[in-house]
Amino acid sequence: MTLHTSQEMEKIRKVVLVPWDFTEECEIALQHAIQLANAGDNDIMLLHIIPHSLLYDTFIKKVNIKNIETLNAEFEKIASNVEAKYGVRPQTLVLEGNPSRIFKNLILTANVNLIVSNHAYKFKDKKIRNSRSLKKLIFKNITLPFIIVSNPPKHDHYIEIVIPVDYDQKFKEAVHWIIYLAKYYKCNINLIKPYITDDSKKKMLANNIYFTKKMLDGVNIVYGIKTAKKKGTFEDEVFRFGNTIEADLILVMSDKYDNFIDAKREKSLDIPVMCVNPRVRKYQSFY
Repeated sequence: MTLHTSQEMEKIRKVVLVPWDFTEECEIALQHAIQLANAGDNDIMLLHIIPHSLLYDTFIKKVNIKNIETLNAEFEKIASNVEAKYGVRPQTLVLEGNPSRIFKNLILTANVNLIVSNHAYKFKDKKIRNSRSLKKLIFKNITLPFIIVSNPPKHDHYIEIVIPVDYDQKFKEAVHWIIYLAKYYKCNINLIKPYITDDSKKKMLANNIYFTKKMLDGVNIVYGIKTAKKKGTFEDEVFRFGNTIEADLILVMSDKYDNFIDAKREKSLDIPVMCVNPRVRKYQSFY
């Protein structure tokens, strides 16, 4: 697989996508998206999905055109209001179908590089956890980060990012995104590692720390490293540390997402969580 340089990534990063269910909560996600889009000179797209099951989407494929036209007209008013309030006019789109399939198609066709979403998507009387659909967006040659939010931004731009360091070898995947975020959004990097007594895990953790430091030092990124306290879970310590420094973002790998964030925590996230999906690569080929 060819690994893009940061300059190449900037060229292909064009649209920040915001799932839009016409509730007040999704405007919180929009506020975060505007900050990130401004930093990257990206467009914003508001997407309303009329969800179908994958089975329905595959075999029935019935689309209510009249309903879509009505929603599009409503969307135009929202886009005008957003422009008047924030000085940014977003693209708008209404689609029917399976959410995961829709997200995937937009990634492939609309230059979507980031999804910023409220924790829940309301459709009729149901609330869907958006992270359930977004975590499935792993497919060949493409990995797309998403951010789950529940509260408005703390600052006028992202300043502090917290990254929990894992002893799992797959943590090295996160380093790619740490470097990108630090350079693209000019954020401070705060690494936090768990308190570990198991010798084999300590050795693996030390290896990940060494790798991370070497990569960050190699591109002159300033960072800090903190060890979590012995008592309490590592996940709770990460959020406690994030709140202490008024962090703007916590970055986790998709396979660790459920360890850090359950449905209850999602509803009241004080700090947005970025989830990045792993992909196989030779780490030394980053440059």
